[in-house]
Amino acid sequence: MGVTFPSPEAELLARHGIEQLLVRRGRAADGKDPDAILREHVPGSLDTHGIFDGTIEQFVEYLRTHNYQDPRYGLQRHTISNVLIEFDSGTRARVESYHLAYHRIVLDSASYDVHVGGRYLDRCQRLDGRWLLSSRHVIYDWSRSSPATEATAMENI
Repeated sequence: MGVTFPSPEAELLARHGIEQLLVRRGRAADGKDPDAILREHVPGSLDTHGIFDGTIEQFVEYLRTHNYQDPRYGLQRHTISNVLIEFDSGTRARVESYHLAYHRIVLDSASYDVHVGGRYLDRCQRLDGRWLLSSRHVIYDWSRSSPATEATAMENI
């Protein structure tokens, strides 16, 4: 479906807004900030996240009461790349992006570095001038776990 924007600049601004949304959403997860995660989604939006399938409000509550309260889950970082945006209209888009996630996990008194690579299949919607996620489906392409490396200053941030 071909979408015509009023100008090339308008399309570039829309693309930039979606890319910034993806970065903000990753930073909210890295900061273990459920309220910040929620702010990047349309209320009631769906999230299929491997271990979870439900609304964003349910997912945030799961994170709040499980992962973010469990001392076994340490530092985490999410990076986004290869963002492909296809507009359905000037206010709706389908987005595929690659993600690389790092998690520090402690199991049986040993720490592990867990790396996960995959893709986010997102639907985005512009509401009140802001791009938000209206659904997210996470595809896991690969993962690798290894004994944790020495602690770094990053863990204290």
